[in-house]
Amino acid sequence: MRAVLASLPLILAACSSQDATSDPASMRDRLATDTHLFIAASDSAGAVTAQMRSGTGWEDGLVDLKLESGELVARAGRSGTIALSSLALELQTISIPATIVGHAADLTRPRLQLSAPVELTATWSGDDDAEVDAVLTLELSWSLTVDGVGLPLGAPTLPPLPVKLKLSGDGLRVTAELRVHAPGELWNWADLIKLSDLELVLGAGTPAS
Repeated sequence: MRAVLASLPLILAACSSQDATSDPASMRDRLATDTHLFIAASDSAGAVTAQMRSGTGWEDGLVDLKLESGELVARAGRSGTIALSSLALELQTISIPATIVGHAADLTRPRLQLSAPVELTATWSGDDDAEVDAVLTLELSWSLTVDGVGLPLGAPTLPPLPVKLKLSGDGLRVTAELRVHAPGELWNWADLIKLSDLELVLGAGTPAS
């Protein structure tokens, strides 16, 4: 009994030490395992140029892109890298003005997602800030509806997209900004309709504790 009582302070001290270190000390520690960051529609925006061939050339117009939902799953590697195991974006239906294509046209259920997990070189400013400049391969899926009639598109092939990812935070919460700047042609349908010059700014974060 005396031995138990004598060891009690040591047991309590050990428990106190564990409680004190139960929360990650930094963002890098928080990212030691796969961390889910939810992309907020209110903190995100984008645009793409839609074009249609006419008798006199290409007619074009700017189309706003609105996010429905999204998620980014990131992890910090031991060598200072940032691994992305998932990046998925659900966009609202993209309505292409009739002034561009001559008919009411919609790209419905557009979805962008990372084609495969990647590990990217990162630049760290201490343990609570990291930046990544990379080129990602994203898969696009959607369906095209013209005058209410669905047209098969298959899976459009996108060129690799340049992105800038900034992560900041602490051991409790991580926030991110992801920017996509992709000038030039992205998609061409029968050389009649084209999308080009994609711009996306996405804000994301872990749930507030």
